[in-house]
Amino acid sequence: MTLTTIPNKETLDVEFKSDLKCYPDHDLIEEIVGMTNTIGGVLYLGVEDDGTITGVHKKHKDAVGVTALIANTTVPPISVRAEVIYEELQYVLKIEIPRSRGVVATTWGKILRRRLKLDGVPEVIPMYPY
Repeated sequence: MTLTTIPNKETLDVEFKSDLKCYPDHDLIEEIVGMTNTIGGVLYLGVEDDGTITGVHKKHKDAVGVTALIANTTVPPISVRAEVIYEELQYVLKIEIPRSRGVVATTWGKILRRRLKLDGVPEVIPMYPY
């Protein structure tokens, strides 16, 4: 029996993203903005929605580069903690996202937040001024 540090399901503060086809940076930034505008949390890049670990794309194995990308494409810049972890013979990028004190947007002007749908599955939706 192996001990895993990755949770077994998604919640409001835990998100899994497949990186088999190199998850788009644009979409990654929007997920992170949604999380920071809600309660923060942890995003695992290289994990399928069902919790299966499939590994991170080689482009995303640079935790420092991903951290810089996030800071450079958010307003105000989000300071995340990212690290590549080794789970079940695969590399996964773990991104710890703080809860923001104010509203954060993407540099292309999107403001997002996270919520749970009726079935308990989390989603990122637009955040409006009201």
